[in-house]
Amino acid sequence: MTPEPTARQGATLAAAALEAWSVALLAASGLEDDAAVIVAHSLVEASLRGVDSHGVARVPVYTERLRAKLTNGAPRPRVLRRQGALALVDGDQGPGQVAGVFATSLSMELAHRHGIGAVAVRRSSHYGSAGYYVMRPARQGLVAISTTNAEPLVVPFGGLRQGLGTNPIALGAPTGAGVFVVDMATSQVAANRVFNARDEGRPIPEGWAVDEAGQATTDAAQAYAMLPLGGYKGYGLALLVEILSGVLAGAGVSHGIGRMYDEWDRPQDVGHFHLALDPERTVGRERFGQLLDGLLAELKATPPAPGHDEVLVPGEPEERTRRERERSGIPLEPALWASMTALSAELGVAAPGPAL
Repeated sequence: MTPEPTARQGATLAAAALEAWSVALLAASGLEDDAAVIVAHSLVEASLRGVDSHGVARVPVYTERLRAKLTNGAPRPRVLRRQGALALVDGDQGPGQVAGVFATSLSMELAHRHGIGAVAVRRSSHYGSAGYYVMRPARQGLVAISTTNAEPLVVPFGGLRQGLGTNPIALGAPTGAGVFVVDMATSQVAANRVFNARDEGRPIPEGWAVDEAGQATTDAAQAYAMLPLGGYKGYGLALLVEILSGVLAGAGVSHGIGRMYDEWDRPQDVGHFHLALDPERTVGRERFGQLLDGLLAELKATPPAPGHDEVLVPGEPEERTRRERERSGIPLEPALWASMTALSAELGVAAPGPAL
């Protein structure tokens, strides 16, 4: 008999059970059922792929902001402007996932009509994993890019104070057998990886973050700011994302974005950018898939350097994790399990049964 999970042990849950639990917690916090399903699905998808920093670990803070009325529990994203292949969307201060899914669908519609579709979003919130928004277009034969800005948690290169968010970039593209996905923060790592380490009492590698004096730290509790990826190059990429996601949309930028964890007097006003391209209008979808397959195969055939077993392509580790977690379940670290079970008790929501 499998023992009941405890706060000390954590738990491992099947994706379906974890998604149903997340939906129930979000709905009990004031989020409409349809929106709760969208948000929970995006979080569980991230957890399935091993992107735990943007997975169900975000449920507690999402519910807290919903109950504080800082995230709209009945969001109605709408198109503010639309001309040709370009559109601007108002996210209605709802969850970023709701606005992100709406904008992704619109970008796909525009791409099918014009060959390209670009949608900027304002008045939104944290939207989770950027990779989530490029997989659906890629499965339908489109090339997609998604970016979002975020509350400033990263120092500009050479700076002492926070100036930009972790500002991720994701690209999805169709291959002959499936999809290719690359999803990366423009900081050394996603900030939520530091938050998770802090919550779990784990150290972080040197080079991820600095303390308030600007000194490198391995103590997650002392981390004041993240460092840009590759120094000035990551700084430049983060600024690119800020322009596409924030400036282009008229959303909050830099300190104009509400801080998700420690500002409780204003919504976030996050901006997103969603781009879809139809390769049928250029090289043709079949040829595109053949060329991309060949490129990826050539990279994987590269002899591994000392200390490496093989050459991987972006997205491959996540896909392997997905296959494993679909079989064995999604692990919840003790701190997250304790937080979510306490939240369940507070909201009167039944927690799942024994771990797998």
